[in-house]
Amino acid sequence: MDADLFLQQFDHLAQGEGGIKKLRDVILQLAVQGKLIAQSQADEPAQTLLKRINPKATKLDGLYEIPSNWVWTKLDSVSSYIQRGKGPTYSDIKQVPVVSQKCVQWRGFDFVLARFIDPETLQNYQEERFLVAGDLLWNSTGTGTLGRVSIYPGSDLYSKVVADSHVTIVRLNSMEPRYVWCFLASPIVQMNIEASGSTNQIELSTSTVKNHPVPIPPLAEQKRIVAKVDELMALCDKLEAEQKTQRTLKMQAVQSTLHHLTNAENPASFGTSLNILERTFGNWFDDLATVKHFRATILQLAVQGKLVPQNPTDEPASELLKRIEAEKKGLVKEGKIKKSSSSKSYNGYDELPAGWALVKWRDLGKICGGGTPSKSKSDYWNGDVCWVSPKDMKADYISSSELTITQKAVDETSVHPIPKGSILIVARSGILKRMLPVAINVVPCTVNQDIKVLVPYLTEINSYLMLMLKGHEAFILKSLVKGGMTVQSLLYDEFAEHYFPLPPLAEQKRIVAKVDELMTLCNQLEAHITHTQTLNTHLMDSLIHRMTEAA
Repeated sequence: MDADLFLQQFDHLAQGEGGIKKLRDVILQLAVQGKLIAQSQADEPAQTLLKRINPKATKLDGLYEIPSNWVWTKLDSVSSYIQRGKGPTYSDIKQVPVVSQKCVQWRGFDFVLARFIDPETLQNYQEERFLVAGDLLWNSTGTGTLGRVSIYPGSDLYSKVVADSHVTIVRLNSMEPRYVWCFLASPIVQMNIEASGSTNQIELSTSTVKNHPVPIPPLAEQKRIVAKVDELMALCDKLEAEQKTQRTLKMQAVQSTLHHLTNAENPASFGTSLNILERTFGNWFDDLATVKHFRATILQLAVQGKLVPQNPTDEPASELLKRIEAEKKGLVKEGKIKKSSSSKSYNGYDELPAGWALVKWRDLGKICGGGTPSKSKSDYWNGDVCWVSPKDMKADYISSSELTITQKAVDETSVHPIPKGSILIVARSGILKRMLPVAINVVPCTVNQDIKVLVPYLTEINSYLMLMLKGHEAFILKSLVKGGMTVQSLLYDEFAEHYFPLPPLAEQKRIVAKVDELMTLCNQLEAHITHTQTLNTHLMDSLIHRMTEAA
């Protein structure tokens, strides 16, 4: 028995990934193996207790080795009643609650979620079907709640309570209910529940529940086990609350500093926030959530002109826009694009970094869309042409797609080829409102109707344009997206007319290089965090195995 080792390592185990959840599992597993507390020779042996409860009780070989004064038997042998509830006729008359799977929670019992039975149907219920305090309630159907177990605590509000057909009632005889709960909730039971049925509806049959093996300690030891479990679970609650508070405080500090960086009104305040960030970097960015915030801040600083210094010798963005306009006019003259009205002046930005200019999205390149070739024509599909849909927009650079189409589909449908180096942006998708998928295609491709494409007049600006969209993601999702809970759409006309700040070309290249450098750092941080978490998990699992498998 390795309880001393367990208690010594308790705080350390709680710090790992999913540590509290694993701690709770270990507590239960050690408890029902007889390894959490010492046995007492003064206790009445479990064999004597079992004979008193049920002289005809059957002894079993059991699932694992137990102390010599314990005994394995069937759950039915120590129970006076085991039965699934009944499917009720519900009513708005709130007299008799019906316990459902939703009421049965891991950390207790919740009446708030209960519906009520029609009082007139109670005459069809035998007295034993009404719950009594101490009944174990075991969820017996469903893929999400199957096996979840709690103890009915009784009620001062309702004199009668029943269970529905998805819950099995286990009424024990001369046993400590909380101990049996520990066993049924332990990993060895939860991971090996013998359920049957289809993929849509699996069930824990009443026969399986009745015949389920259960280890029986002496009654006095059951009570000591419960007391120790409750003590350690309370400690887990405390550690969990402390961890949550620490995570919240750290996240608030990170968000506050990053916010001051992106909203600094002058170089002095920016420098102060940057100094704080540099001093605390190693302590703050040690989990995936804070690194995610750091990534977003990098992009915001980039498009605000704060990530790299301005160089007064750079050719200003106004000259770049003249070249873009000249390129556009050339394409109009060649008949490759239609002539459009010129952008009107706009002073929505009070101040821009030196050399920057404002430009509309539609003035930067040709805008086009996509479509879906007929699914009924097999000669349109499984060809050599990439056909990009929102599900492919998981990387910044698109080189392949889940589905492909043939050249015949390109020639005969409205799906047009998109040249290499274009900016792809999801315009209608269920993932909008949460993120704005943007990418550059590094090979020629086609796209479906949920994607809009900007073919830049000057391809050398495309890498910065992608960063520009990502840096303004929060604004775009908040102000330029409409729709419901499942599907949202980019207000593309408004988006195309919206002004964005554009740096000089030389600064764009410095910004892209710096972002790449910092994103590489983020990748390294995430890899280190993931590796550390994996290592800690392996170490914790090894320690848990040592404790639970110790002789």
